[in-house]
Amino acid sequence: MTTAVRTARTRLSPEARRAQLLECALAAFAEHGVARATHSHVAERAGVSVPAVHSYFRTRDDLVAAVLSEVEAYLLEIVSSSLGGKKSVPEALRALAVNFSRDARNKPDMMKVWLDWSTGVRADVWPRYMDLLERLHGIAQKLLERGKREGVIPPALNAKAAARVYLGGGHTVALMQFSGAGRREFDAVVDHLVRNAMGLGLGEPLPE
Repeated sequence: MTTAVRTARTRLSPEARRAQLLECALAAFAEHGVARATHSHVAERAGVSVPAVHSYFRTRDDLVAAVLSEVEAYLLEIVSSSLGGKKSVPEALRALAVNFSRDARNKPDMMKVWLDWSTGVRADVWPRYMDLLERLHGIAQKLLERGKREGVIPPALNAKAAARVYLGGGHTVALMQFSGAGRREFDAVVDHLVRNAMGLGLGEPLPE
């Protein structure tokens, strides 16, 4: 059963109210799905009238766009911060998997909307997700290309294909966290993802 946010009726600035409604919208989309969540669901969670939600997100398209912008910004940030910087290639690859698992616990609504969006192949929002996916693949591919230059990844590895497979594993990691998988199982999957992405066999030691 949906629980309204009791502090919603407190007088807030327009910026604070919009942020609060957007947080409620993310939760509503996580519960009902990108294709089914409505202004009414958001209003119920926020404890405000439906017209109040419409005053910030005029149409359902506006509401969907705002929620997906939040998810898009989150994915770009977590992938960029995890795979970027001066970390070694295996450290970076492992960091993203660990961060996805962490956020499945700490930001479940964000992760659920991402998972739902990623499967909406017949929805109007699908082209936007495909564009985002290309950007995320590009970030991972850049890391793998660095690994090839550093000699820790075989020259023959197809970095673009490996990036696609590796990021696809993010779904698996998130779903494992939601299903309550144990630490040993999680570590085994992450190790497998890192090795596959780097073109390494199970018996080969990971480079430092």
